[in-house]
Amino acid sequence: MLGNWKGSYKYDNEKIQKIVGHNETKFEIIIDKFDGQSFSGIVTDDEGTGGMKDAGQIVGRVENNKIYFEKLMPKNDRISSVTGNRRYSEKKHPKIYYAGKLSDDKSSFEGNWKFKKRLLFLFGIIPIIFNPGKGTWKMTRENNKSVSYNFMQKQNPKIK
Repeated sequence: MLGNWKGSYKYDNEKIQKIVGHNETKFEIIIDKFDGQSFSGIVTDDEGTGGMKDAGQIVGRVENNKIYFEKLMPKNDRISSVTGNRRYSEKKHPKIYYAGKLSDDKSSFEGNWKFKKRLLFLFGIIPIIFNPGKGTWKMTRENNKSVSYNFMQKQNPKIK
């Protein structure tokens, strides 16, 4: 798990993806801590392919051949499907939740990402469940090196 990973994500909502202006947004992750199950690192989106500004953090875990992590970005980046505008603010970005599976050849992960649904109030009284977005993602260890599955098993005997 330790090391550099390159990947991409895209929105399920085609209208939002069009606003981003690219078929997918590229990202890079550097995992610098891994104890056999939990990991953390730095994530950077490629602004040239529609990514968010600034570097963020990831924290997650590996269970068997599955991966789960949260992407924590320092600045809020919102895309309006109504106006087509992209707005940045100094507020913290909502957490993005990623879940995925290790490929059969153990060289990559892929899965789904989502924002947690939120409850908003229209005119301060009408409750509306708001889903800010979801999509798919994939990542491969840089230089196409496969994930050290045996290392993961030694570090975490629960991995079969």
